[in-house]
Amino acid sequence: MNDLQPIIARIQPWQGAKEIKVERLAGLTNVNYRVSVDGERFVLRVSGQNTEQLGINRQHEIAGLQAAAAAGIAPKLVAFLMPEGHLVTRWVDGCHWDVATFRTPDNVRLLTETVKRIHTLAPSAAAFSPFQRCAAFLQTAQRFGVTLPPDFNQLNETMHAIATDQQHDNSDWQRFCHNDLVSVNYLFVERQHSIKILDWEFSGLGDIYYDLATIVYTHDSDGPISPELENVMLECYFGTVTDFQRKRLAGMKFMLMLFTAMWGLAQYGMQRAGLIPAVQGFDYREFADYLFSHDVLELQTQYRQFPKQA
Repeated sequence: MNDLQPIIARIQPWQGAKEIKVERLAGLTNVNYRVSVDGERFVLRVSGQNTEQLGINRQHEIAGLQAAAAAGIAPKLVAFLMPEGHLVTRWVDGCHWDVATFRTPDNVRLLTETVKRIHTLAPSAAAFSPFQRCAAFLQTAQRFGVTLPPDFNQLNETMHAIATDQQHDNSDWQRFCHNDLVSVNYLFVERQHSIKILDWEFSGLGDIYYDLATIVYTHDSDGPISPELENVMLECYFGTVTDFQRKRLAGMKFMLMLFTAMWGLAQYGMQRAGLIPAVQGFDYREFADYLFSHDVLELQTQYRQFPKQA
């Protein structure tokens, strides 16, 4: 609490409060707190160090959050502190779905329908490309002397093939996206039977198939949803589903896992350089190596089973 006092003192709506209680929550890049202020509950997000190295722009994040909150998809913004990017939002009285609860047709549809609502929001100044982010993470990892997996050139070739698929897609695939729909980044609100989306750090104009890929891997530590539920998701989103749409999704599933693994390498390099603190019980290098040797290779194989783009 003492470490937070200088931050809390800058939060204008809390000035003059009689009682403030703080409880630390989970977080990797940032540190989150549940804060009770005279009986009202909020979330205080204390931004991590050197997040610009991960391509995070706090002004763009806030623009995305505010647009989503106005549409009823995200919690209401209460305060935003610059230059650090600390923010306060209203507490959402909801729950995170566990794997079994989420993996039903009805709940997959509910999350998919919520994502479709995100995709109707007006584009902000932000843009998100997993190809550009992977390239940036690669530069960061190399700058700090992080060794790459031995088969990285093959992974790079697959990435370029997927980028070609995207360039040949004449549909309306480029829309405002969240780009980070892991299960801890949304809450199910039972009384409204709705979903509130959290953490808009990576939001921006992007590829709708990347958001769909994040639904497939929303409980990433437990692997993807089943092919049957993936079909539920695609049919909910598109109605009629084509082979090209399935290939586009396969490509973005690969890019999602490649992005996540490259994020791990970049974080590992920054940690070794002393730019970010270590996270107790979590090893960035071990995390990245596991993804490279399992999920990334498996998804590369799946993608290559589709016919090449003519």
